[in-house]
Amino acid sequence: RQQERLNTETQLRRALDNGEFHLVYQPQVELRTGRVLYAEALVRWRNPQLGEMRPDHFIDLAETTGDIIRIGNWVLQEACTQMRRWREAGLPVHRVAVNVSYRQFTGDNLGESVRRVLEQTGLPGSALELELTERVLVDDTPDTLDVFDQLRRLGVQLSIDDFGEGYSALNYLRRLPIHALKLSQLFLKGVPGKPSDMAICQAVAGIATSLGLDVVAEGVETEAQRDFLLRLGVKVGQGFLFAPGLLPGEFAKRVAAQQEQA
Repeated sequence: RQQERLNTETQLRRALDNGEFHLVYQPQVELRTGRVLYAEALVRWRNPQLGEMRPDHFIDLAETTGDIIRIGNWVLQEACTQMRRWREAGLPVHRVAVNVSYRQFTGDNLGESVRRVLEQTGLPGSALELELTERVLVDDTPDTLDVFDQLRRLGVQLSIDDFGEGYSALNYLRRLPIHALKLSQLFLKGVPGKPSDMAICQAVAGIATSLGLDVVAEGVETEAQRDFLLRLGVKVGQGFLFAPGLLPGEFAKRVAAQQEQA
């Protein structure tokens, strides 16, 4: 296992320079109608030696080695460039969401990187959403607060990914410029059969409503889950019930077809 990890680490270090990463985009839809509103950019790695690598097999490793900072910057640039192309094509994709790791948030000048990318691609800050982990909220240092302030001034949307899985730092939600909570598929998986999971989903939706935050549900796979979320007042979701991660052309086709039907 150690040898396998070492090999993966070596391949990962060269992957960006060798052009082995690509992005897919999962639609975030209006739950009531299924209409695509936003896109979440998801990174994929295809290596000639290792084959197709799932993110859960390499993201944690990239965090450990520090490669996540370079990869994260590439994802940000690529996603914003794609968003620009969709806007130029007249597609009504309002925003693209990009995951930002804890290491990227604390170890890089994130505010400056985001400002530069927005400037290069000509996008307004409102066209970009950064999904942060709860761990970022707990790291209440002056540097962290400064990054939040920079992002707020740029108009970038900020959401907390997999809310409730980690630290659940409720105190920080009212102080920091967070716009949305992402309801984890870990809890949605048990809906509608598991009362404890249903209770957690209700609690997250209740917290968001009370604080005036949006909720996006991840991992929506069944009509029963969608119905449950609609009853909770959750308006936006993503998951295999609607679509997996799509290549940019497939995503554009889906949005274009939706435009024609309107």
